[in-house]
Amino acid sequence: MLNMRSLMVVTALAAAAGTASAAVETYTQNWAFPLSPNNATLVFPKFDTLGGTRVLTKVEMLTNSTMTANITAENNSALPAPAFTVNLSGFVTVAFGSLNGFNALNQAAGASVAATDGITGSGPDFNDFGALADSGSGATDTTSGLASFTAPGTINANIFGSGGFSVGGSTDSTQNVSIFQGNGDVTINYYWEPIPAPASLALLGMGGLVISRRRR
Repeated sequence: MLNMRSLMVVTALAAAAGTASAAVETYTQNWAFPLSPNNATLVFPKFDTLGGTRVLTKVEMLTNSTMTANITAENNSALPAPAFTVNLSGFVTVAFGSLNGFNALNQAAGASVAATDGITGSGPDFNDFGALADSGSGATDTTSGLASFTAPGTINANIFGSGGFSVGGSTDSTQNVSIFQGNGDVTINYYWEPIPAPASLALLGMGGLVISRRRR
């Protein structure tokens, strides 16, 4: 049975250990640019050990991407197009140190239009598909090579986006695309644990010594 002195040491030791739990430090930045293709660079701070009082255990990157555009299309064929379609497809990549993210984007819309009436930009052979958009997200992490994510300095998230459109259901057509752009955000999570202060380590040793002597 432990005496009061041993119990006090063990209680203090448990309190010190209780503070040594994992935590997370989060940074989020937005990006946007016209397409296509295009790129952007976001500058993030590296993880600060605060004078060696904490250690980085994992880095996680979360990505969200959206691609949008306004589209109209016209059937230039002498044949009607009952399955007149437009398709938006593209991708966004994000590179942050050794972490790489990829968001695939794809969206389609359809309509039924008549054969060409010879008038550009209107009529039964013309359709305004409005705004097409698609979004994607992803997550990746690492527990190795963490020195490259540790201060001093900053680290870049390099974003690249590309996309395009196609028209189907007609042998001859014209499409018009406007306000073609990408946007999204990147979140960096630094997972860390505190490093016990020398006083806590000394307390740990003293606690073990007191318990060992009491058992004897």
